[in-house]
Amino acid sequence: MIKKLLLTIALLTICVAGLFSQTEAIDRMKRDVAVLSADSLMGRGSGSPWELKAARYIESLFEKSGINLLYPFPGQDFSLVMDGNDTLRSQNIVGIIEGWDPKLKDQYIVVGAHYDHLGYNNMFFNGRDTVQIFRGADDNASGVAVMMEVARLAKAQSFNFRRSLLFVAFGAEERGMIGSWYFANRAFAPVNNISLMVNLDMVGRASQSSDLKLFTVLPNTELVTLLKDVSDMPAMITPQIHTTDYFPSDHRVFATLGIPVVLFTTSLHSDYHTPKDTPEKLNLRTMEDISQYALNLVKTVANSDNMLERTVLAAESAKEVSQEKIYSQNEVDKRATFQKSDERKFLQKWVHHYLRYPPAAVEEGVQGRVIAEFIVEKDGEVTNVKVTKSVDELLDAEAIRVIKASPKWRAASVAGNPVRVKISIPVEFKLKR
Repeated sequence: MIKKLLLTIALLTICVAGLFSQTEAIDRMKRDVAVLSADSLMGRGSGSPWELKAARYIESLFEKSGINLLYPFPGQDFSLVMDGNDTLRSQNIVGIIEGWDPKLKDQYIVVGAHYDHLGYNNMFFNGRDTVQIFRGADDNASGVAVMMEVARLAKAQSFNFRRSLLFVAFGAEERGMIGSWYFANRAFAPVNNISLMVNLDMVGRASQSSDLKLFTVLPNTELVTLLKDVSDMPAMITPQIHTTDYFPSDHRVFATLGIPVVLFTTSLHSDYHTPKDTPEKLNLRTMEDISQYALNLVKTVANSDNMLERTVLAAESAKEVSQEKIYSQNEVDKRATFQKSDERKFLQKWVHHYLRYPPAAVEEGVQGRVIAEFIVEKDGEVTNVKVTKSVDELLDAEAIRVIKASPKWRAASVAGNPVRVKISIPVEFKLKR
């Protein structure tokens, strides 16, 4: 009888401790989301002073958790000259938990989440000036909050990780995944030692834990098996696993290098990229379940004997590097031109003239800015058209259709010789009110 009583007390103690632990995790994530989506941060527009304030907040979270910064203040900063010669300045904030195994600690698992959003609009409405703030609670304060919770949990048991963990808050994702591109292609030298990249993007809008979706971009038997193994662990959620991609985000930068990736998301929703994406709509309990799943996935990959195998895109990436250089418009002596003018004329005279709003998108009220890129070849042909920032499949397809139909351009040149250039343009789909 005494033994049964003691066992009952022990089980109750464990349950209560777990409940308090979960409550604390939910409270932490609720606070992080509230800070990042507060009106005072004005929507965390890419390259804005408010994005910088968000970066400083994330930096303070790493420091409070005892996690070292791989790039001390001001972070892994970068800049990019945009169209019109405006310079966008942003930064990635990178925390590191070093693995304990001397043979494996120079290999990495990256857990990332972008922290920027769309900023705000000034409008004149009903006879007065109004500020419309895109708070981005789900996109992507939710991802940052879950990433930070995984980082806190990992730090508390850092002795359990053979490989090193990198927690990266990416800047300027909304402007074409600039932060993640800079990290993977310019700043982080041992990029080929990354075993897995986990991207947390929009993970807060779920009615239940099974609404979590995991996307591996490409079929990957080894990675899918690991994901299923984590699902089979005690008290783990069972997400939906897809061997395709869902929407462009920071994971795609790593995928193009042949690095295995997993996008965690609870899906797009009607509040996406609108001022209605607010904190009270998030399911914090599901976010806590997602953090536990992500932690166990990271732990499994960190402690396996071998790195995950590169995907088929690794060979294509190596091939592209060996091929002829593709310039940007800012690197050439003479820019590629359309009808004797620049990209703005291409947008005005061709893209927006021939663009047809898909009827289904009109019915659903879908609008936004698709970022597309393409290459102008040496003979002026337009090739390699693809979307780098998606809004909706229907709008993406229409943007690609119009750009692919473009007449020939006048090719760019360097030292009098024609060269290939890559051009990125925003294709605006806007419904009249």
